[in-house]
Amino acid sequence: MKTILKFSIALLAIIPVTQALAADLMTLPPPPAEQLPPPPVLQLRPTTYDWSGIYAGAFAGASCINGTLIDNNTTTSFANTGCGYKGGGLFGYNRQFGQIVVGAEIDAGIVSTLVDNQSLGANYTMGLDYVGTARLRAGWAMNENLFFLTGGGTYGQAFVTDPVAGKMTANPYGYVLGGGIEHAATDHMRLRLEYLYTHMMDSHYSCPACNVDVKWGDQHEVRAAAIWAF
Repeated sequence: MKTILKFSIALLAIIPVTQALAADLMTLPPPPAEQLPPPPVLQLRPTTYDWSGIYAGAFAGASCINGTLIDNNTTTSFANTGCGYKGGGLFGYNRQFGQIVVGAEIDAGIVSTLVDNQSLGANYTMGLDYVGTARLRAGWAMNENLFFLTGGGTYGQAFVTDPVAGKMTANPYGYVLGGGIEHAATDHMRLRLEYLYTHMMDSHYSCPACNVDVKWGDQHEVRAAAIWAF
């Protein structure tokens, strides 16, 4: 009997403490609901480099031609194919509208001998003493990178050298198309890699004992340039 009485007294003492703990738990704030991060918003990065302004630079590259040379005296045709080196300078101006960049550029350069044909019945070299282009450009700027297309006209002085006739020159003209990528390494220094396709009109060479036509065919050029923006 005494044991039951002691147990009842202890139980009555614990009940108020339990009620107090329950009241404290009821006043605690509920745990925060798990929140998912908001979905990402797709936005174009604003351009951070200004492509507008005047620039000048120098370029070097390789040029290959795939045409035909015709000896009208013998009505014989020869493959006028080969590759050479090219180098020169350029000058241009850009104007930027948002991410669109438009501009104009001129360049002039010299070319090594493109063709050295010593095949049966042929004994001549062919190349360009100088050549220049005037082109428009349009591109898309992505911060320090510019992807562009270009097109315009070209003019130069070409030569055919024969051991008997010597050096004969003509002034062909044509059109040029291409594109490339330009990277702004610093605020003023830019680096460019460019491809150009050139098609020149046929040119005629003559001397007292020769009568030659050159059909240019296709001319492909890859060049690299270092450019200074003012």
